[in-house]
Amino acid sequence: MEKNKADEIREILVKYPEYREALFCRGYLVTSRVFENTDGYPFYGQWKIAPFGKLLDGSEVSIYCHKWQSCNIVELEGVKAALIGHAYNPFDMKYSEPDILHDCIKAYRKGRAVFFDKVSELTGIHVILLNDKGNLLALQDCAGMRACYYGKQGKDIYLVSHPRMAGDICGLDIDPFVKELTGKWFFRYGWQILLGSLSPYKEFRKLGCNTCLEFGTQFSVRRFYPVKPHPELTPGSYDQAMKTIAGLIRNNIELSAMKWRRPLISLSGGTDSRTTFACANGLYDRVKCFSFHSKPSEVIDAGAAHEICEKMGVEHRIYPIPDTNAQVKDYEILRKIICHNISYIAIPHENEIRKYIFLYRLNDFDVELKSWISEIGRAIREKRYGMKFPEKLTPRHFSIFQTRYMFAPRLLRKTDGYYKEYMEEINLEKPLYNYEHVDFHTWEFVFGFWGQGVVTSHDIFRHTVTMPMNNRKIIDMFLWFPHEFRKNDMLHRGVIKHANKKLSEIDISVHNPYIGGKRVFLEKAYYRYATMFNRSPE
Repeated sequence: MEKNKADEIREILVKYPEYREALFCRGYLVTSRVFENTDGYPFYGQWKIAPFGKLLDGSEVSIYCHKWQSCNIVELEGVKAALIGHAYNPFDMKYSEPDILHDCIKAYRKGRAVFFDKVSELTGIHVILLNDKGNLLALQDCAGMRACYYGKQGKDIYLVSHPRMAGDICGLDIDPFVKELTGKWFFRYGWQILLGSLSPYKEFRKLGCNTCLEFGTQFSVRRFYPVKPHPELTPGSYDQAMKTIAGLIRNNIELSAMKWRRPLISLSGGTDSRTTFACANGLYDRVKCFSFHSKPSEVIDAGAAHEICEKMGVEHRIYPIPDTNAQVKDYEILRKIICHNISYIAIPHENEIRKYIFLYRLNDFDVELKSWISEIGRAIREKRYGMKFPEKLTPRHFSIFQTRYMFAPRLLRKTDGYYKEYMEEINLEKPLYNYEHVDFHTWEFVFGFWGQGVVTSHDIFRHTVTMPMNNRKIIDMFLWFPHEFRKNDMLHRGVIKHANKKLSEIDISVHNPYIGGKRVFLEKAYYRYATMFNRSPE
């Protein structure tokens, strides 16, 4: 094990015990291992423990949750169900997790298909677990924002939110391949995610969204969504579908206002947050808006958001993040804890670290409503590259979308092999039904893996983060519309118009720096090189 890293964090937390709560904050651990002492590293008395039945071999299972993390457990008809995180249902307007879990168990009793359909109604950031007489089942929210890593060490099983926590507990060494990949200079030029189901350790794997994890005597993963082709809308049905989407997002915002006392929408001048803001129409007395800025481009975003709110007569707060590390108390201490929490992968820039620490200390609201999940429905990958992709993606596409492998052909080919194996494992080696292959890459890899890493780093915030569009059925409805209609943001503009006509007429917007110009030219050039001269396994 990399004792120097864990030991350094231990030493820090001996000297600064007030920051013990920040270690693996909002985390969870489901395990058959019994910890005799939870007052020491990494728990420090900050975690709650709840029993969760037995495995087939008779071992007791417990759920450990950080004090800021919510965990609800119910038992019905011999089945235990747990929901770690939060959930709410815009289809029946339920927001109590115990009530939702009762509905999930009832659906499970009717069959797996009914159960998977029920959990697909849920919005939020969560992991749902079932224990049916020793057989475990686990799955994530729509885009897998609540991470789930799993593995077995000796006779004990582990399902955990933070792989580094598992590595520290079990005394594991970093996978040499992961160490090589993340140590390359070009790794930071991309999404900075580990490929496929890889974790920092060979002994653990990562669960992806739209798949479920089962354990009886060993772990297995299988896809549960989608199960059939999606409807293909014609122009005559666009308006009704957009109206339905707007209504469901509004339900989610209303449920957030019922569930939390002080909800705020994170607003910029961009399309995604503007859509959420529009759908809050009629709730502006209960849901306010805020922006922050930690770099020049965010100052522009925050200014646009403020101008929009002024025209709409809605309260908007702007939080300027300190410009230098010296302005942040114990910056270096908290930076090290944050980096440890994310396993030293996708290390945030200094301005991001300052923002995380600022929001760790801020207590102005209970929940932040984020919007970027809606990019799944905007054909965003094609926008970033300024080109159309083939109907069927190869492992090479997945590799180069992840990281720019500059002058490392051996590493690129090895990555291709990993992706080929993983795509076959989760049944994604070709498009699913009439869904676009590239849309599922955005859904399950960009947001499912990059997004969950971002959320994990956000877990240090004092407030909860939720996502009103992180709902499998809502995202599915986005994909019913034709590609070009989505790519040109006609779908999002239509949803905004149905939700709030006044907002749709306000001509204030900001340019997305990741779309257009020099960046697109470079992305396209690398794509051409990597796919034309270097072939991946089919």
